[in-house]
Amino acid sequence: MATSRPPSSSSNYPSRFLYLQLYPSLFFFFFLLLFLTSAASSLTVVASLVNPNSFAAPRIPYSDHCNHIVPESPVDPSPSAVFSRASLAFDVSFFSGGDSFFKRYQSQSGDIKSARFRPRSIRKALGDGRVYKVEAKLTLEISKTSAFYGGDFGQRKIQVTQIDGRRIHLSSWGGPSFDFSGFWSESTGQVCMVGSTQVLSGEGTDLKNFDARLMLNYSKDSNIYGSLVKGVLESVNNSQNSFETISILGARNTPLNYEYKLLEQSKSDCGVNSGESLSLENVLGGMCKLFEGRVHVFGLMYRNDCGINHSCSPLGSDVEYTPGFMSLLSFLCDGERMRMVLSFSNISSFTRLFPFDPSTTLVAEGTWDVEKNRFCGVACRILNFSGSLSNAVVDDCSLRLSLRFPAVLSIKSMAPVVGEVWSAKPENDPSYFKRIKLSGLNDPLWRFPSLRYEYTERERLNKLCGAGKSHPKSKANHYPDPQTSDMRFVMSVKISGGGNVLRSARASPYFVGDRLYRDLLVRGQGAGLTGVPLNVNKVTESFTNITYRIRYLNPVSDSRGDIYAEGTYDRGTGELCMVGCQSVRLKSTVSMQNETVDCSLVIKIKFAPIDSSSDDRLKGTIESTREMTDPLYVGRMEVLSRSIYVHQAKESVWRMDLEVAMVLISNTLSCLFVGMQLYHMKKHQEALPFISIAMLILLTLGHMIPLLLNFEELFKSSQNQQRLFFENDRWLEAKEIVVRIVTLIAFLLECRLLQLAWTARKNEDHHHHHEGVWNAEKKVSYVCLPLYITGGLIAWLVNRNRAPKRIVYIGKPHARNLLYRPVNLKRSFQRPPLWKDLKSYGGLMLDAFLLPQILFNRFSNSELKPLAASFYGGNSFVRLLPHAYDLYRSRSYGKILDWSFIYANHKIDYYSTAWDIIILCIGFLLAVLIFLQQRFGGRCFIPKRFRENVGYEKVVELQQSGEQHNTNDS
Repeated sequence: MATSRPPSSSSNYPSRFLYLQLYPSLFFFFFLLLFLTSAASSLTVVASLVNPNSFAAPRIPYSDHCNHIVPESPVDPSPSAVFSRASLAFDVSFFSGGDSFFKRYQSQSGDIKSARFRPRSIRKALGDGRVYKVEAKLTLEISKTSAFYGGDFGQRKIQVTQIDGRRIHLSSWGGPSFDFSGFWSESTGQVCMVGSTQVLSGEGTDLKNFDARLMLNYSKDSNIYGSLVKGVLESVNNSQNSFETISILGARNTPLNYEYKLLEQSKSDCGVNSGESLSLENVLGGMCKLFEGRVHVFGLMYRNDCGINHSCSPLGSDVEYTPGFMSLLSFLCDGERMRMVLSFSNISSFTRLFPFDPSTTLVAEGTWDVEKNRFCGVACRILNFSGSLSNAVVDDCSLRLSLRFPAVLSIKSMAPVVGEVWSAKPENDPSYFKRIKLSGLNDPLWRFPSLRYEYTERERLNKLCGAGKSHPKSKANHYPDPQTSDMRFVMSVKISGGGNVLRSARASPYFVGDRLYRDLLVRGQGAGLTGVPLNVNKVTESFTNITYRIRYLNPVSDSRGDIYAEGTYDRGTGELCMVGCQSVRLKSTVSMQNETVDCSLVIKIKFAPIDSSSDDRLKGTIESTREMTDPLYVGRMEVLSRSIYVHQAKESVWRMDLEVAMVLISNTLSCLFVGMQLYHMKKHQEALPFISIAMLILLTLGHMIPLLLNFEELFKSSQNQQRLFFENDRWLEAKEIVVRIVTLIAFLLECRLLQLAWTARKNEDHHHHHEGVWNAEKKVSYVCLPLYITGGLIAWLVNRNRAPKRIVYIGKPHARNLLYRPVNLKRSFQRPPLWKDLKSYGGLMLDAFLLPQILFNRFSNSELKPLAASFYGGNSFVRLLPHAYDLYRSRSYGKILDWSFIYANHKIDYYSTAWDIIILCIGFLLAVLIFLQQRFGGRCFIPKRFRENVGYEKVVELQQSGEQHNTNDS
């Protein structure tokens, strides 16, 4: 009898057969470990490649190409021979030629060409000739322009490519980077170097080596007239790897012992006072901290009579257009003196590269006038460059510049740095132009703590908004405190009348009452708590004066700029009403655009209560009070924001930690329940063949697929926004690794469970059940496979017939501590991917994982107990608990935060109020059916009149089985 065998009968199986059964699980385990090891090693290799200090020695001899320019000399080995590397460096430059290097790059008009020269080491050579050995890197770059949003220029990216087993790091802008070695003669100012580079071919399949000679000429004058660096990059290859000669013109970063030559001229003609200005003592860090290290952009405002009787362009008649913007980059600043370059353009678009075009760039220097509280400067043009860049000189220093920091701001003048540009030439000179006003576009207000704001639109507010009128207030609802971060938000703006154009914008207060908004946050009053009383001009107790800046993140054109608004906020009702001004550029002539200010905008916003569960944080409108026939009229704009409040962010962080723990507990319980099932199978081996193979395969796949998806994430870019939430949170990443390990353990245990069930059916001790259980398993397949396939087809048809919609959603922050900050809105015009719907359908199949076992019990009419109560009951609890939790979570959090859901993730199952209730009922019903089947038989829920036929069929089957057994014995 099979029952007389000891429990250890499984040890009598052929060892070879057992090895074959265990081998797939072991193979998969080692495969995952290998996958992890290879991923880690790949990341280590990539990290080691991004090394800016790498340097390749030249492949060609110096003496053959440069000895006649600067003779080669032995290097002084003493430590005192080291020379300042900054003396020869330049980052702002322009080059012409070199098109063969950029065949794979589709250049466009407006792209910036730049050559960057960075010395790696400079050491004095032996002798008295003031000769120095120089090792340096020269990089040629082309950078596309991008819309200017306040000084946030594009970051440089590193790309790694592999060819023939070699990995090469390339600039994302497609330019080559040469490693040069040579000598510099300080007495003549000449530099001659030889070097090479490797560049991808036009097809991108192989590397080409280019050998070159670089000749640079530095002026011996260390003043504004010696600011230029002129050079030539020549190919020394005679083969197909040669390239055309490249000419370079740049501005030196920091010449040694720089001498200011034009300070007296700058102070003698520095304009007139036009308002109260701040002194340098009222600027945090002083003038140098304000201007150094970043590009400052100014808008140009011309006189109304420009272009009628005289030219207004600061670039003269040689340039066809009249610029609308000026950028400033400081090279050298020491207290009150500053050396800089100016660049004029007609578009407000910049990249990380400063646009150095000789026809639109000027070299300037100046000093701070303590009496007038303004910076006074003189700018010089670059001339004689049209024939050859090597002939360029700095001359014609007739342009004057003044900059100041106004002490009082208003809605029509919100720039903390303003100024003027004008010509010092007589009016009858062809290049003369009148004063042009400058208005800073990207200067931080927090550097001016003494700034004051003057509210000038009180009368208009009273008419348009009814400021000061009492409104019914809700005692149950609480609205954001004006002193907190809750007043900042990102919103979508739908422009009616313009084809329903959808744009995104960021709104942030500038002043709350008479205090800088950022100053309130930095001092801790805006940490989500009620701030201290402000010295504000309040109309009533609940009203607060407030100033906003609304900055478009994806402007349709450059014709309209940011919106500056002032108004009142009623904390009792959550209503914000403001009047706004927006700069508008109108094309007055063929080559010129003039800027005006449109102050006809009315902005009305209604905040949601801070304890609201709605997905919409606020709604509102932006309207123009002008007639529709007015050129400055703009259509009605509907405003919607789904940013979250500070307290919601803090609660979300706590909730996410809790959900990670719940995922870990759920996977741990799954391991525990599978382990208890293995123990149950050891005690009841006669029930092993009656476990449904289809159910075990479904459970095993349910843990294997998430593991594969998690390993796929390792190879995605760290900048990919579709990665796991808060990818920079190391603590959260550590907990995710623990979750994956526990999931892997559960997967291996289920593989073992599947292997034992499969082996039991092959065992000769149970051969009298062999035909019956396999027939039952086939019938299960005949029912389940069409059911699953039909459900998958329905999911596919629903996805295909779903109309594409324009979706506006909030991009995920990179770290948990950024959760409360406004983040960019993203848009898409597409239907949800099919893969997402199929993953949700797969989750539904796992929720009903007991269905194959119920069908198997029905077809086999088993009266045994193949499943432990802890297994089917515990796993049902693990699968149904997320849906119960989702019902609770939906009442506390809106759908806007569904991308942060870790437990009960909406991407891997069907989650909604209806689906949650349906799945809970179905899961509970299936668990009850399993309990009844194992207690009263597999067909206990079939009516009695059908059970009699079933019993007769069972007796016939047992008789046939016994006869076959007797025949085998004889």
